[in-house]
Formats: sequence, structure tokens, C-alpha cells
Amino acid sequence: MIFSFKTSSALGAIIAVMAAAPAFAQADQPAPQQAAQQDALFPEDIVVTAERRESTVREVPFSIAAFGGELLREAQVYSPAALTQQMPGITVNTADKSLSIVAIRGNVSTFRTATLDTPVAYFMDDVYYVFNNDLNANFYDTDRVEVLRGPQGTLFGRNVVGGAIAVITKNPDFKDDYYAQITGGNGGYVRTEGMVNGTLVDDKIAGRFAFSTEHNDGLIDTPNQSGSYGKSDSYSARGKLLFQPTDTLKIVLSGDYSYTKGNGGAIQLGIGGNQVIPDTFGDFSDDKWTNNDFVASPYRQRLRGGYLRGDLDLLGGTLTSITGYRMNDSRAINDDVPVGTEVPVFDRRQVVKNRSFTQEVRFASAPGRFSYVVGAYFLSADVSTTNIFFYSPLPGSAVNASVRRNPDVTNITRVQEGNVRSLAVFGEATFEITDKLAVVAGGRYTSDRKKIDYHAFSTTDAGAIPGFGFPGEVFASGGKTWDAFTPRFTLKFEPMDKVNMYATYAKGFKSGGFVDNAYRNPTIPLEPEKAENYEIGAKSRLFDNKLDLNVALFRQTTKNLQNFSGAGGIAHTYNGTLKMKGLEVESVIRPVEDLRLTANYTHLVGKYTSLRDPLVNLDYSGNPAKFAPRDSFTVGAAYTGRLGNGATLTPQADFNFSTRISTDDANTLRLYDNLHEDTRGRTLNARLNYETADGRFQIGLWGKNLTNNYQIVNADDITAFLAVPGNGTTYWKIFTNTPRTYGLTLSFRH
Repeated sequence: MIFSFKTSSALGAIIAVMAAAPAFAQADQPAPQQAAQQDALFPEDIVVTAERRESTVREVPFSIAAFGGELLREAQVYSPAALTQQMPGITVNTADKSLSIVAIRGNVSTFRTATLDTPVAYFMDDVYYVFNNDLNANFYDTDRVEVLRGPQGTLFGRNVVGGAIAVITKNPDFKDDYYAQITGGNGGYVRTEGMVNGTLVDDKIAGRFAFSTEHNDGLIDTPNQSGSYGKSDSYSARGKLLFQPTDTLKIVLSGDYSYTKGNGGAIQLGIGGNQVIPDTFGDFSDDKWTNNDFVASPYRQRLRGGYLRGDLDLLGGTLTSITGYRMNDSRAINDDVPVGTEVPVFDRRQVVKNRSFTQEVRFASAPGRFSYVVGAYFLSADVSTTNIFFYSPLPGSAVNASVRRNPDVTNITRVQEGNVRSLAVFGEATFEITDKLAVVAGGRYTSDRKKIDYHAFSTTDAGAIPGFGFPGEVFASGGKTWDAFTPRFTLKFEPMDKVNMYATYAKGFKSGGFVDNAYRNPTIPLEPEKAENYEIGAKSRLFDNKLDLNVALFRQTTKNLQNFSGAGGIAHTYNGTLKMKGLEVESVIRPVEDLRLTANYTHLVGKYTSLRDPLVNLDYSGNPAKFAPRDSFTVGAAYTGRLGNGATLTPQADFNFSTRISTDDANTLRLYDNLHEDTRGRTLNARLNYETADGRFQIGLWGKNLTNNYQIVNADDITAFLAVPGNGTTYWKIFTNTPRTYGLTLSFRH
């Protein structure tokens, strides 16, 4: 059976309530025109384009969450990582600036290998970002953010197996408009955002310019040098031109630039088992919010690019062309544990240089009983990753004695130059059998060709370094092409107004790459991931618009999972199989006018059914999926108080909870309660917004993580660098969340 009897019965009961509720409330339903006006007032009714047509979340036949730009700005959600405040069950961790960890339904990547794609794709204005540390980009002048769960193997840009995060920024309008916002908070936090929009030629050309800056002195002290974790400075700007020569043609030209620098690596030392701190650790503190990084992990990143989009009304439908170009240049340093006052045990440096060109052309037919979307997609990307590793293992560690000890350092450099060419054609058709029943069928054919050139060398040890598997200088090259067809079939049923039910079968595909086995030949092909997902769900608005309730039940199998491991002290990748099932519930309750309550819940049960690490010959089959909390929920409340002068005062609060997680394949963190317990999430946020009657001025008082809850969001076992494993003590490199923050925001709009 696809789903267990217990969960199927629970979903059936919920759907039965959805189907029955409108019948009881039908006598109180407003007139159609009144209902449409009410719907337009609800934040939940923002328009999304996940199916390449304008629709609401309630009309999309798969699991999707959407957030409007104004809601995100009020909630201080300025980055993909901050989305975890708004929806349970997803992980977005950008504390390690050289590697963003993004997980949806247990599909996650923790590798840095050139040419390998991520299972969760990131798009900005329909343009694909090819590298996972692009998620350091922030949100500003945003129209909406859509989070699509599960395989997106048909219509949505790059073929992916886990899901997609799509950010849509605001386009120019034919009106004069501007706004400005400034935020100040603890830890020296200052953020600005602004926008100017204007008509350049009446009804023909409009322009829009937006910018954002952000500064933070950091909130976690570093005992080894001045400075704190989280110190950052960023500058972002975007310009857009809208050209509308006729009523049927709209062209948008956009360009953007962002620069970020800081010391973002929140790397601390966690000790499991016997709480023994060797004298050789130097200046160490075991305070929970103290960062024991050696050089505060400096990083800097420059992102820029642009796109040209044209939409032409044709034959009752719309022909769309999107041409995009992206550039990513970034540098980051991450150190594990300081030793004395001279050098760290392990210093990892990464330099990334990516260039990508994308072209998509699609046609969406006119709406009707039979409608369709067809198109083609092309990607050309040059990706370059340089990793420099500095090793200085402690005396008495498990590393081979051929590696020179502290304070001398052994270094190894790996340079990977990759090239990706992807071509896809896709289509999807919808046929309305009756006014209430429709079938959807579509598919996508993808062909990916990848090449790689590899060079590994050491400037301190020209020969072999057995302790880290380095055989001496290595040159290698390789290439391969992978093809796949990924279908999607959906049955949609609308038993009554505002109740939509669906059943969807979908496949996803993530092409292969090349085995990252540290310093040996990396040109051995890594098999492509293939995902198969079954999902049933229901989306509804009930009880005279007082309740929105969306439910999804899914089961997904991902074969040839591209997995990364550092076991044995050597970075390497290998394939496995993941099975994941779960339940997702999203609800909005409006018991009285101006009061909005939210309650969202995710239940995930996933395990690796086949996962063997060939390097250390360990079988991880049966272990739980990484970064997939079994239970997580978010509850929130907002009340709009209307003052006598027409102004509004809106208090808001939300609380996020997630159970403990596994952060590696071996799942050994669970053996140490002092560490594993701290992976549990408990975050309370609150805001108080005042808005003048004319809507021009806003003042917001806000606080995040008000209870100052400490949470480990990622942990790597680094015992082999510090001691001999098996002696009752383990050492972990841990990344944490952000401590309590609070501040004041002022906004002005014309």
C-alpha cells in the first residue's frame, strides 16, 4: 500500500469534514461578487505561477506554500534561511557560507562538488541559480515567494527531485511610487530597503529601481580574536525596465548586483561522551553561545546578472521567452577547532566562480475545457570550485603519522573545472471532463551533458599523504550524458465551491556527476537521482471563509541518492536510496474580523533503505533521513486593531517547534543526549506594527527567538582530527541558530 491505514484514515476524515462543511454553511454564503471581494482581501489569495498560469495556492494540485512580499517584510523574513520561521518541515541553513544546506522532505545535498546539482532548486524571476551557496542572496522589493514541495519534473525550470524555492520580484508599473525602510536592532544591526518606480513614457515605458543594505556586528563572541559570529555587510541593487509597445506585448529587462562580506561560519566545538577538553585545544570555552572558531570564518560573495523576458498574447494564449545570465564569485574560509594560538586543526577554504546562461520558451494556451502548456529549456553553465585544505592534526589523533603535526601544516589543493549543458522539452495538458472533474497529464524530456577537469596538488608535500588518501599530484578529466523522461499525472476533483481535491503521481530527475573521492580520480560517474512521488491532498475554504485548510499526504522514493560523506577524514560521494512519507497540514482561521490565526504541521518519516559507504565499508541502511524532523509545527496569531483616527495597531506572534534531527548518515549524534537534544527547535517571534490611516507610515517593533533558545542546526563528527575514536569522547563541529534579536523598523510609502 502507498500509505498506511492510520494516516489514510486520518486524511479521509479531514477530507470528509472539508466536503461536509460547506453544506452546513451554505445558507450563510455571501453573494458571488461579495465573496470575490472578500477573497481578494486575504493574504492567502496571492497569485502564484507554479503551473505557468496564474492561480491561487488552493487551485494548485500539489503541495505548495506561498508568501506575499509585504507579509515577509513585516515578519522580518529577508532571506531563504528565514523562511523556516514561516513553514515547518523545511531546512535552510546558510551558516556555512561556502555551502547552503536546503532540505525539503528529506531531500538534501551537503556536497561542494562542481557539476552536481542540488535536489532543491532556487529560482529568481524564473532564472535558475546553479550553485547552492547562491542562497545567501536576500529578499528585497519582493512580490512573493513560492515553495514547491516534491519532484518538479514537468513544467518548473530545471528538473529537480526534492522541490523548488521560487522568488518573484516586483515589476515596474505605470505609476509614480516609492518607499523607504530602515531597521535598527541589537548587535549593531542596521538594514535599509528602498524602491523608486516611475513612468518614463506614458503607457509604453516604466522603470523601477530597488536596493537593500544590511550591517550586523555579530552576536556570538569569538574567544580567540576580536569579532563575533554573524558579522556581515551586504549591498544589493536591482533595476528593471518595462516596455509595452502594444496591448499584447510586454517586455521586461532586469539587472541586479549584490556584494556580501562577513565572518559567517558559526563553527563551535561540541563534545559528546566524556566531557574531556585536551590542553592542546588552547583558548576554549564551552559556553553555549560562544564561537570557538579560530579566524571567524571570513567570506565574501559577489552575485550579479540579469534577464530579458517577453510575454506576447497569441492565439488566445501567451508566448513567453526568458533569457537569463548569472555570475557567482565567492570565497569562504571555515576552520574547525583552534589549537593553541597559532593554527587550526583543519582549515578549509573554497573559491567558487560560476557563469550560467539559461533560455526558456513556452506557450500557455487560452483557458478552457482543454488547455495546455508546452515549451523548451536550455542551460549552459561553467562551474569552477577550488578547495584548499590545511591540516594540522593533534598529537594522538587517528590521522596517519605521515601528516606533519602542529604548528607545521600540510595543505592540499583541489581544482575542479566543470561544464554543464542541459536541454529539455516539456508539456502538460488539462482536460475538464466535467465542471468538477479534470485530468492533467504532462512530461519532460531532459538531456544533461557534463564534463569535468580535475587537478589536485600540494605545495607543502609533493608526494603521497596516506593519512588523507592523497596519492600525489593528480590530473583527470571525464564527461558523460544522462537522459530521462519524467511524467506527471493528476486527477482534480472539486465536489463543491472552494473545495479542491487531487491525486498526483510525479517523477523527478537530477542528472549524475562525478565521484568526489577527495584526492583520487574524481571522474568516475555518479548515477543520477530519480524520484517517484505519490501524493493525495485537499485544499479548501470553509465556514463562510473563516477557515482555510490544506492537507497533503505523500510517499516518495529517491533512488541513486547522491550522498556526500567525510567519514574517514576523506571527502567522497556515493549513491543510495531514500524512502520518505509524510503528512503536511496548513490552516488559517479567521474567527472574527481582523483576527488571523495560523497553524501548520508537518510529519515526516524517512529512512535510507540502501546506503553503504564504500570508503569505510559501513552500511547506513535503516538510518533516518538527514535534516528531516519527524514532527514540526508553526502556530501564529495576528490581530488588526483599528484606532479611532483610522490608523491600525497590529500585534503578531508565532512559535516554531521541531523535533530532533540527524545531521549525518551514521546518525551517531543520537548517542549523545547533550548534543542531540539541542537539535530540537523552539523559537518564539513577536512583532507590533503601527500604520497610519493613509497607509504611508509604518512603525514596527519586533523580536526574534525571544526565549533565546539555543539550537544546533548542523553537526559534523571531527574526532579523527583530534583524538583516536572509540575512547569515550567524540568531538563535533557544530553550527547553531541565531541568538535573541530585537529592533525597530520605520517605513514610508508614497
